[in-house]
Amino acid sequence: MIQYINILTKTGKSLLFRNYGETDIDRDLLAGFLSAFSGFIKEISQSDIRTTATDDYKYFYTIIENFIIVVCSDLEDEDSKINNQINKIRSSFIEKYHSIFENDAWDSNRLIFKEFEKILDSIILPPVKVSIIGFGGVGKTTLLHLICGKDINLEYIPTITADIASYEDPAIANQRVIFWDFAGQTQFRSLWRSLLEGTQIALLVLDSTYENLNSSKNIIKEVLDKYYRETLVIGIANKQDLPNRLTPEFAERILSNISNNVDIKVYGMIATNPNYREKIITLLRESIKKVTQKSE
Repeated sequence: MIQYINILTKTGKSLLFRNYGETDIDRDLLAGFLSAFSGFIKEISQSDIRTTATDDYKYFYTIIENFIIVVCSDLEDEDSKINNQINKIRSSFIEKYHSIFENDAWDSNRLIFKEFEKILDSIILPPVKVSIIGFGGVGKTTLLHLICGKDINLEYIPTITADIASYEDPAIANQRVIFWDFAGQTQFRSLWRSLLEGTQIALLVLDSTYENLNSSKNIIKEVLDKYYRETLVIGIANKQDLPNRLTPEFAERILSNISNNVDIKVYGMIATNPNYREKIITLLRESIKKVTQKSE
């Protein structure tokens, strides 16, 4: 994985530093290294991407006008993949700041590069697909509104096919999360298998009744267990405020006995209650961290 990206001047002055690794970076040591590094990096052409390696990491570097991009990656990362990302960074940087280069208008204010962090994240961190699946009326769309901080409509309006929402929130992750809210009506269930393609996290929403829990076992057996064994499946026992609701612990015992391939944890939720937003945000943050670390 990419450990960090540093954009600096040819004299070694850091303009933008973005850390993606788990290891804390010694910034003073890095600054000294980059200052020495810039001495020979000046000699490469604008189109070149060069690389060097230490015992622990690989360093890729290239020049844009009077600036240098340095990318630190793990030794096992493929050069072609990193080079492709660097080319995207370079073209995006030129597109955003070309007027500064052309007019020699930069006033040494490093804060103007701060907004480029989001562009870096979009290049380095691909979006995470979260699918919200379950039968009609269990509260899937309400749960999505709770996650995104939107007003909750207590009137039940069926979803048609699937609603797709792109969401960015540093409280959840440094990358975009794309939510797919599946229609739960009978006529749309045949689409679930194809709509789940590329899903990293599936939120299986229940209304906490025995009838719905029993029916939802088929979603696991016929779809998730058969075709998406690598997908992280999380059970959401919604409507915990209603009488005669099943506890999340009971639902988890029932769902966990269905298959050896899908290990499902179930969490209680009241999606109509804004106080539960922090709970679902925390759950998503931990889940996204788990699936992204697994894919690295």
